[in-house]
Amino acid sequence: MFSMAVVPEAVEYHLPHTITLPLFMAWIVWGILIVLSIIAVRKAAIVPNIVQSAFESVFSFVFGLADDIIGPQAKRYYPLFACLFVFILASNLIGLIPGFTSPTSDPNLTFGLAIMVFLYYNIEGVRKNGWKYLKHFVGPPLPWYLFPVSFLLIIIEIVTFFVKPFSMGLRLFCNIFSKELFLAILAMLLLQFMNSSEIIQKILTIVPFVLRPFILLLGVIVGIIQAFVFLVLSISYIAGAISTSEH
Repeated sequence: MFSMAVVPEAVEYHLPHTITLPLFMAWIVWGILIVLSIIAVRKAAIVPNIVQSAFESVFSFVFGLADDIIGPQAKRYYPLFACLFVFILASNLIGLIPGFTSPTSDPNLTFGLAIMVFLYYNIEGVRKNGWKYLKHFVGPPLPWYLFPVSFLLIIIEIVTFFVKPFSMGLRLFCNIFSKELFLAILAMLLLQFMNSSEIIQKILTIVPFVLRPFILLLGVIVGIIQAFVFLVLSISYIAGAISTSEH
């Protein structure tokens, strides 16, 4: 794979050649989440603090959504859904902090998450329904003389099957990379105008300065929406895989 991560500010990271910037940023995200989790657990109380309240709100939202889509069986997948949503959300938003970049702006990470979900829900489909899970490739039974139609349906099902992880990874990567790119361009324009001796360009410095809060707000919205979309797709795919009514 390849790396296309964009650092929104002019910051150099002296990392070993074996450690890429997105991987380093992913470690930072996990480190922050682990520390916040420890704080939330150790200081848990009936009247929750800010950290505990934030985690409880996020988990309640994720678990409620899973229950609505999957049903009673959703409890088995609570840890997966919670980890996916929290990690992707934090990864999307950390790029808004000057000097940091979103790990999800790199296709290696987004496609890796998508492939993980892809493999997991298919394994769960086989575990739940046995090898009859593979019958969904065949499609509805048709008369023998409609064999060409049946064959075409099989091809379509197979293509759709393998397109799912590609579309999941590509959607998350493209949206977050675009957000990172906008922030990087804005930062470069701001530095260029500030370092210019031209009076007109000095006046124009206010343009990127005024636009930055709006782009940051857009980045927050995009980050939340993309984490939500990835979560909904993951829940929907698992719901479809373990549903016996569909096979």
